[in-house]
Amino acid sequence: MTTLNKPFYIGGVLIDPPLALAPMAEVTDTYYRSLVKELGGAGLVVSEFISAEGLTRDNVRTKQMLKFDEKERPVAIQIYGGDPDRMDDAAAIVEAEGVDIVDVNMGCPVRKVVKSGAGSALLKDFDRAARVVEKIKRRVKIPVTVKVRKGWESDDVLPLLRRFEEIGVASIAIHGRTRNEAYTGASDWDYIAGIKSELTIPVFGNGDVKTAADAIRMFETTGVDGVMIGRAALHNPFIFRDIQALILGVPTDKDEVDRRIDAMHRYLAKIEDAPQIINWKLHKARTVIGWFSKGIAHGKDIRSGLADITSVADVRRLLDQARERLAA
Repeated sequence: MTTLNKPFYIGGVLIDPPLALAPMAEVTDTYYRSLVKELGGAGLVVSEFISAEGLTRDNVRTKQMLKFDEKERPVAIQIYGGDPDRMDDAAAIVEAEGVDIVDVNMGCPVRKVVKSGAGSALLKDFDRAARVVEKIKRRVKIPVTVKVRKGWESDDVLPLLRRFEEIGVASIAIHGRTRNEAYTGASDWDYIAGIKSELTIPVFGNGDVKTAADAIRMFETTGVDGVMIGRAALHNPFIFRDIQALILGVPTDKDEVDRRIDAMHRYLAKIEDAPQIINWKLHKARTVIGWFSKGIAHGKDIRSGLADITSVADVRRLLDQARERLAA
């Protein structure tokens, strides 16, 4: 084991390997998280962000988003909202579900979320942000973590993170862009390194990790305890396993097309058995298979065929046809 592959604890929760699937709206539901966990290499998976308003108003659809599989553990559920009272009630609902960690979203840059005073809007008001976290910390016994950006307009989040550390937050994940930068420009890894050097709690670095080599570079250049990966895992769900292979100096275990098609079949099996309507299953199949098929031979054929599917079985046939073309 190298220093790049060193497990650590969030509260009493072991994170091993020190790699996390980032929360992504309408992506990291239980089906996607459990697939990534099965494929290997991810020490933590985090849910898509869940509305504190919806949870505390007993919205059925919102509460369904709390669903998780025991095989996902350790799993964190992320909540968002701007009202400290609703956020601590929502955290209590999350804790009652039996998850390992409750995570607070202070990073989402989306206008709709920000306008409600949630997500990265909390980075404009350190006092309110601290109140949100303090109330949650008093309310629940499971570890509380926070995901932030490096600031709203400028690089100014460190004073807030120091307050979080004093309150008892168990870990921070920091994306190296401001809210105003959204997803443009480069993630500022130097800033992430500075945050890591100033805090004593574990820190995840996030942003611009597109390959296994990028993850190694983030560990080496920032000193973070863990690396959190979002968008790169959409196109390569094996990225966590690839990072482990690179660290340990072992080859990846399969032909790229083969392993991608295997992952697609696994995902289809999960959504096929899900208690959801067929339109939901077809939407998920088109979306996820579309991501997984990018960059591989005959991937374009798979994607073009997705327009005409009427069942999950149709998608399986597309994958089998792709395999036959490869064999030929």
